[in-house]
Amino acid sequence: MATFRKRVGSFLIGLYAWVVAISFGMVLVDILYARLAPNANLAFGEVSDFLLMISTVTLLIAIVVIAFSSQTRVVRNLIIASQLIAILEFISPALIALIGLNTQAHSFGPWLRILLSGTASVLAFIGLYLYKQQK
Repeated sequence: MATFRKRVGSFLIGLYAWVVAISFGMVLVDILYARLAPNANLAFGEVSDFLLMISTVTLLIAIVVIAFSSQTRVVRNLIIASQLIAILEFISPALIALIGLNTQAHSFGPWLRILLSGTASVLAFIGLYLYKQQK
């Protein structure tokens, strides 16, 4: 039974790490697309909708993984931190808009999103690695 639980846990954490990596890639595509095609509002909305769907799937998988890895404290904390950072990345454009409309905040915004999304992905993969290393 413990082997089955470890295999399922490994699959779920791997799935979470994979989805967070896909989300990171989608953030990069979203930022590049916004920079390269600023006048294509309709298509930009579709890209943003897909990014929203990926973020929702990431959140749902994270909830399952956190519940499943409750016995492994370090892995659970890494997944929680990864998900909190992913949520912060998701709301960062709104936070930057609340800060103000100056040019520095808008030029720093994409880099903040890349940094946060990349950090969430790295934490997820560290959690996967540590889960695989435990006995």
